[in-house]
Amino acid sequence: MPELTFLQTTSTLLVAVVLFILLITCYILGYRLRLRVIRHRENQTLEDLGAINGTLLGLLALLLAFSFGMSNSRYDTRRELIIEEANDIGTVILRTDFFPDSVRQRMRSYLKEYVEARIEFYKADMDLEKAYAAMVRGNEISAHLWAMSTDFARKEPILTKTSELIPALNAMMDITTTRRAAGEATIPDSIMYFLFVLCLTSSFLLGYDRKNKFDWVVVIGFALMLSTTVFTIIDLDRPRSGLIDMDKPNQRIIDLRDHFN
Repeated sequence: MPELTFLQTTSTLLVAVVLFILLITCYILGYRLRLRVIRHRENQTLEDLGAINGTLLGLLALLLAFSFGMSNSRYDTRRELIIEEANDIGTVILRTDFFPDSVRQRMRSYLKEYVEARIEFYKADMDLEKAYAAMVRGNEISAHLWAMSTDFARKEPILTKTSELIPALNAMMDITTTRRAAGEATIPDSIMYFLFVLCLTSSFLLGYDRKNKFDWVVVIGFALMLSTTVFTIIDLDRPRSGLIDMDKPNQRIIDLRDHFN
């Protein structure tokens, strides 16, 4: 069972709220620092930071776009893998019809338990112990199915039945590993921390370069949009928590229960 980092276990909403507050704080600190420097340099003009801020904001926009692209790509991959897994399980269920009733009923009984285990894996959300237990249970059931199929293949002189089932069963087993790897593949924490630092630095320098009277509307609007963008990036990157979930794709696996009615 993989261990989650501090950033991965922290609430997405909490991260966004803390970032929002820090952005406003950094902007105010930058603005007040400029006023203090002006008071100490009465006859000197301060350097215009327009070019520096423009470069920094361009870098920030590039990193935001890069991070959003990474999280969106991973979200699409996870969604496609869930639908692919539902199709693989459905194929195995249908191909058990090739077998005699005695074998077919046993296989379908195992497959029903397997579907429930995969549903539990999805419903575990951030309870990793529960998700891991469901995954282990699913692996045990698929191992029983594989043993039944290979045992029948050794006894059955005509391999037509097993030649149809075994590739589908192998695909059903393999997709769980692929799906798990996709779920664990998130944006590296180092990139996210660098994004946070870049956001706060940009806010500080924008506040320092503020020449006119302090405007709360501008500050709050800037902080709100930036923190909301970061919130969306993190939310997309987390397959088991947040507002953006995998309920619709996972419904395809839940619908597999209908095969056993």
